[in-house]
Amino acid sequence: MSIGKMNRRPLFFNETTYQDVGGGSKNLRTVEWYQWAQVDDRTGSSFDSQSTDLQRYDYRVRVRADSRFGSQTKMVYDGNTCKPESLTIESEGYKQFFVLRYSKIET
Repeated sequence: MSIGKMNRRPLFFNETTYQDVGGGSKNLRTVEWYQWAQVDDRTGSSFDSQSTDLQRYDYRVRVRADSRFGSQTKMVYDGNTCKPESLTIESEGYKQFFVLRYSKIET
């Protein structure tokens, strides 16, 4: 793989949930970082959920393996927050890459 295909730099972050003083739960970003990535398969579809028109966008993101990534690592790309769907590992010789699938649901 040519490293030249890794020409996007989305923001990745991990969150933890905690209970606030009023008894509700809130998310707190514990780690956030930018990383060079290859973003592919910008596909989408429209669907109707409870009388609301929604659009779903899917992204395939390939990054160099990094210990900060996990199955719940979220991504901000083009101003949109995306939730993770899956994480797989690819190896090329001594190099390891993570291939992550993200989806964004927008009203």
